[in-house]
Amino acid sequence: VGSGEGGSRSDVTVSSFPGEVGGLAANVNRWRGQIGLKPVPEGETGQSVRRIEAAGLTVSMVDLKNPEGPAGGTRLIAVIVPHDGMSWFFKISGPESVVSKEEAGFLRFIQSIKFDPHG
Repeated sequence: VGSGEGGSRSDVTVSSFPGEVGGLAANVNRWRGQIGLKPVPEGETGQSVRRIEAAGLTVSMVDLKNPEGPAGGTRLIAVIVPHDGMSWFFKISGPESVVSKEEAGFLRFIQSIKFDPHG
């Protein structure tokens, strides 16, 4: 998704798993590791989390930046949407400059999520 200077691109992934998949703190630290940041104590993971509306729910959004990452910095935005006993994960990651350009579109995508009430 998106192209920055030098052809840099971001990746968008959507995945679902049963249950809470380790909880919010475990996921925040896993994502921190994906962009080269060290884990933080569970009590500090909430500093990266804010609540937004998606699929008619208030959900958790995590926004992480590593200014020392490749391409002038790395950024990851992830949203966890619980639905019908599953945790749906929507994530965009890549060079900070590209993710920042794509952030508004990614959030519009997140806010457009709807689940089929029949299926």
